[in-house]
Amino acid sequence: MDILLALPQPELFKSAVIPFLANHNIITSEAILSNLHSIVYVALFYHMWFLFGKWILFPPLVRWKLNYDQKHGARKDEKTTPERSAQHYEKKYTSSVNQSSVHLISLMQSIVVLYYSLKFLLDPKASAEPYQTSHSRVFTENRETQVICIYAIGYFVWDIYISAMYSTFPFVVHGIVSTVVFCIGLKPYIQYYAPVFMMFELSNPSLNFRWFGIKFLPHKNKFCSLLLLLNNMMLMVIFFLARIAWGWFQIGKLCYDFYQVRNEPGFLVFDTIVILAGNFVLDVLNVIWFSTMVSVALKVFKKGESVDKVTENEN
Repeated sequence: MDILLALPQPELFKSAVIPFLANHNIITSEAILSNLHSIVYVALFYHMWFLFGKWILFPPLVRWKLNYDQKHGARKDEKTTPERSAQHYEKKYTSSVNQSSVHLISLMQSIVVLYYSLKFLLDPKASAEPYQTSHSRVFTENRETQVICIYAIGYFVWDIYISAMYSTFPFVVHGIVSTVVFCIGLKPYIQYYAPVFMMFELSNPSLNFRWFGIKFLPHKNKFCSLLLLLNNMMLMVIFFLARIAWGWFQIGKLCYDFYQVRNEPGFLVFDTIVILAGNFVLDVLNVIWFSTMVSVALKVFKKGESVDKVTENEN
């Protein structure tokens, strides 16, 4: 990952792209301009792995799973024609391959940003100077937090494209808003909080393992059902600790820091509103999503439904 960030800036960026963006005031931040090529490299890196998943890794796995389901699943509807059955099979195959590849990149991204974020937060300097004051947490920058913003922006730029191709409009909006927020961080502005809020991603591996488990594990197998259950329980615990307990505490701390520096020259009113609004909406959504998880868990334990039935109903 460090090698990817060390790749040289293309001559086209130096001679045309960056001067154009700077001269037309499209991008005024020197930090964004100087790292723009790395953002593009990150987006291309993720897309390369997406194509690997789409064309090489997942096609045989999806074909195997669909054939397994046909062989061990429910009896076919006699009214279904071979043509309609083949169309349904290919549609499900294409969707599964694409979504599997998207989840692969989501899992990779969470591992990458968690590595860099934990590496920074567990370093003693993250809890020492220069991060002991509101001013330093809002205005200070360093290469470690800069790298986290670069990987986040590169991923969400890719996510905008992939959501436009394979998902729905709300996911495109999510990608755009996330890109804007981390661009604000790279400016720099509250760059210290980039790894702090990336701790939300701690729940992402379990979430993606859950998705792959539902799609590829045989649900009628008791061992696989137990694995799904244990992963779901771990997901709920991590989700609550990382996205709700940690998330609400940190948004409160961020509000305090903004209040403390509100009269300083570098305070950005519009950027502050965007960040606070985005984080608040996300924190509320996290509570709603967690409530849904709890309701599903209660349904399993109260009604005695198996994990595979609940997960099938959710999909």
